[in-house]
Amino acid sequence: MSEKPNSGSEKITQLFSELHSLKKQNIELSKSGFKLISAQTKLHSLLHNASDGIITFAADGKVETFNIAAQHIFGYSEAEIVTRKIPDLIPCPDWVEENVGAYIRYFISSRAAADIPLLGKHRMGFDILLHVSTGQASDQNTVLFDSGDQRSEIDPFADDTDEDNPDSTNDEVIVCFFRDITLDKKLEKELEDHKHALDLAAGVIMRDKDFRVIDVNETFCHMLGRNRNEFIGVQFLQLKFGGLTNNELQLKQKREFLSQGNSWVGESCYLNIQDQPTWFTESTTPFLDKNKIPYQYLSILTDITDRKRFESQLEQHRDHLQDLVDEQINDIRHAKDSAEIANKAKSEFLANMSHELRTPMHGILSFTHLCLKQFKNLPLDEKQIEKLQKFLSNIETSSQRLLSLLNDLLDLSKLESGKDEFNLDKNDLYELIQQISNEYLAKIQEKQLNFIINKPADPLLVLCDKSKILQVLSNLTANAIKFSPENKSITITIENTAIVLGKRATDIEKTEGVLLSIIDQGLGIPDDELATVFDKFIQSSKTKSGAGGTGLGLSISQEIIFAHKGKIWAEHNPQGGAIFKLFLPHI
Repeated sequence: MSEKPNSGSEKITQLFSELHSLKKQNIELSKSGFKLISAQTKLHSLLHNASDGIITFAADGKVETFNIAAQHIFGYSEAEIVTRKIPDLIPCPDWVEENVGAYIRYFISSRAAADIPLLGKHRMGFDILLHVSTGQASDQNTVLFDSGDQRSEIDPFADDTDEDNPDSTNDEVIVCFFRDITLDKKLEKELEDHKHALDLAAGVIMRDKDFRVIDVNETFCHMLGRNRNEFIGVQFLQLKFGGLTNNELQLKQKREFLSQGNSWVGESCYLNIQDQPTWFTESTTPFLDKNKIPYQYLSILTDITDRKRFESQLEQHRDHLQDLVDEQINDIRHAKDSAEIANKAKSEFLANMSHELRTPMHGILSFTHLCLKQFKNLPLDEKQIEKLQKFLSNIETSSQRLLSLLNDLLDLSKLESGKDEFNLDKNDLYELIQQISNEYLAKIQEKQLNFIINKPADPLLVLCDKSKILQVLSNLTANAIKFSPENKSITITIENTAIVLGKRATDIEKTEGVLLSIIDQGLGIPDDELATVFDKFIQSSKTKSGAGGTGLGLSISQEIIFAHKGKIWAEHNPQGGAIFKLFLPHI
């Protein structure tokens, strides 16, 4: 059977149509191929010139690519690395068998945190800290930047994980991305060290834009002895824990100053757990947003409490300095006045002493001259003999007076120099004062004085130098008689008692002994002279004229009593006159 004539032409037409379709597909494939080649070229150029170091590893651990950034990180050229295994760049444990790519995948999958760096080695021998992530290229798909957050369950060191395709693991290419973080880690360590040092040395307060406390460090809590929870969330911390009163306006001005974006440095005060003020030097810095508006405030506080305490003490001393200067000036003035008084008293004493010495001396010379004159007219009659006797009597009286004055001067000199000897023995003060009253009986009767000695019930014995104490009693009795008007009373009492001998205000210990008081109704002593009548060359202003005297008797008496470890002083007599008291310790 023969074919139809048009069947051949239909086949030819069909073939042309298929050829045309194949040609079209070939063109499209060529275009896709060119696009793919272009994309691969761009991708290769991008990876080769990327800022991160990129190394691709074959399944056996050999390097296939080593981009420019990796060359800068490790110090090797691409030609030196490609087709080699590089355990000297990434130190690996022995069990890895120098498969660095597989070790990096294992490191990423097993590390505790994503920020743990991988240790690398530079060509020059120093360590490099690397942040590393991986990608994987295979026939199935390509995964880039696997940082380890989603960890693969495939063990890179297992023999074969895919039974259907045992060569699947061996065909994988591992892409590793590196970034040198050595400097970052160094700066991070230095920052951490600085933060630790700051925590040890200073308090830190972080506040929000409304001055509410966000956080404080342990050092600040320790400085105040308070718990951290006491501060968190507190607004206007110094108003709650501030150590100063009435400072609201000052704190408000400080907050307004900070809210304008300005840093503030000054002193602040907070109360510790014992409500005691703790002083700080405070430096507050605002953190500004892009609009220059503060959103947080950081305060660094350094404890200056000891310095403030020292400044306060210094200020107190400064405040009292003028008082101290005034006090010293007053002391100097008082010393100057005392020196002038002493000098005046000495001058008065010398003038008085000169007069006292000159008077008996003139008497002696004058009456001696008269006696000699009488002897020129020998033989003498009774009248001339009577005159001679009178002249010689006056000479004797003046000589005795002169001798007494000289003895007082010598006694005082020996007592002050400590060269006078004391013969101590047991003596009854009543018997001694009785002896003195007998010696002055004539003068007592002459002025018709009521002289009373109250006899104690029992003998009151003291250990003393009899002659020296008699001298004291004689001085005191003579003064009482001398300065008492006629028909007045002089009373003497003797008693056992205890008094404080020390001169300091803190002395409280009392000493047992015998107190003798001589009470007269004479001229008396002014208030401001009660303590000075015992000074050398000093006489009471009421006795400088009239009765007179050298002013040495009381000074000598005081030296004698002091030598007996006793005390002598003067008081006012409420009935008028003076009271002189002397105290001698018991045996």
